[in-house]
Amino acid sequence: MTDLEILVEKDKIRDQIYNYCRALDRIDNELGYTVFADDAEVDYGPTYKGTGRGFIDMMLKQHRGMISTHHMMTNILIKFNEDGTKAASETYMYAACKYKNKKGVPTFTVEARCRDIDKWEKRDGKWVIVKRVVAGDNTFLVQGQTYTDDYNNGRDKVRDISYDFLASV
Repeated sequence: MTDLEILVEKDKIRDQIYNYCRALDRIDNELGYTVFADDAEVDYGPTYKGTGRGFIDMMLKQHRGMISTHHMMTNILIKFNEDGTKAASETYMYAACKYKNKKGVPTFTVEARCRDIDKWEKRDGKWVIVKRVVAGDNTFLVQGQTYTDDYNNGRDKVRDISYDFLASV
């Protein structure tokens, strides 16, 4: 791949990452489905393990009961295999989800800071996630500062799965 081709393909993957955020925040199941391959496997730690489509359905069902959600992706690192048909990425994700009680009054916000570690394939001219592992590096409940345990992560290249994913292409 030429440098220009690499830039174009990286931008297409970034668009898919941003489509994922938009699907979650706008509660758009159909858009969310387009980010994952039909046979995608995902591991969101204690939240969900299964298919990409199954995750979208489960998460958006939860989001419908919230006041608002806000997802942002940063520090996107993308690597390609030699022929440009496969890629791996690591993306830092920040989400804030505002919950309400039965009367519709805001009660608390959950903030999630984690990393999406993805394997991508270009299928029918479009980049889709075929495998996702989420590293829950820093997720907590804002009210009361109740922290969850970390999962699928490591603080060094020996234990962190992102190194395996990025080296595999």
